[in-house]
Amino acid sequence: MGDQRTMELKQALLAVIATAASMGIDVDVLCDSAGADLIDDEQADWVKPFAPGAIAEIDHCRKITKGFQFVDR
Repeated sequence: MGDQRTMELKQALLAVIATAASMGIDVDVLCDSAGADLIDDEQADWVKPFAPGAIAEIDHCRKITKGFQFVDR
């Protein structure tokens, strides 16, 4: 993950997961559901080759956000 766009996308994913957590959303359920959607049989063929890597990134970002301290808004 070296190029700028890749890092921007990772930051965006982290922000979405962290925001969901701060809103009280169960991020484990969110991330598991997103991963399941990626491997769903109804996904377009162009998505399928990227699904394992995308699921790994979701899981990685989930683990990172587990260490964040959230402030009630």
